[in-house]
Amino acid sequence: MKRQDRVMSAVAGLLITLTLIVGCASAEISPPIESCHSYSVNSGYGRFSIQQSAKGRSIQWGAYPNATYSGTLYRVGVYANGVKIDSKNQTYAPHGSVSASRATKYSGKILQISGNVTRGKDVVLVFNMQCKIM
Repeated sequence: MKRQDRVMSAVAGLLITLTLIVGCASAEISPPIESCHSYSVNSGYGRFSIQQSAKGRSIQWGAYPNATYSGTLYRVGVYANGVKIDSKNQTYAPHGSVSASRATKYSGKILQISGNVTRGKDVVLVFNMQCKIM
């Protein structure tokens, strides 16, 4: 399978919602939710990714808004099957991981990573990524 096909497959299999508050512009892609194996979206908003190499292995994720949507504060909640398992509240683009033990515990459940980016007092980006934990 070609790289472009793999990327399109990842986009088609996962949910990412990006909303630009400033100017009331928004974009939303809501395809069926698939595996967390390889999620990578490069868009006009930035790069968003989730990877899990195999069932029961840890999961790595990152949200890297481009310069237009970068901010001074990034807030993120990480949920497995609706249970908050991590959060970030920081001044740089968020990234993190879910341990192998948690991935095993929540295997087959939905991983949701939701956040917002603010610049000063203005929210400039709201994002949401979802996939099924292997």
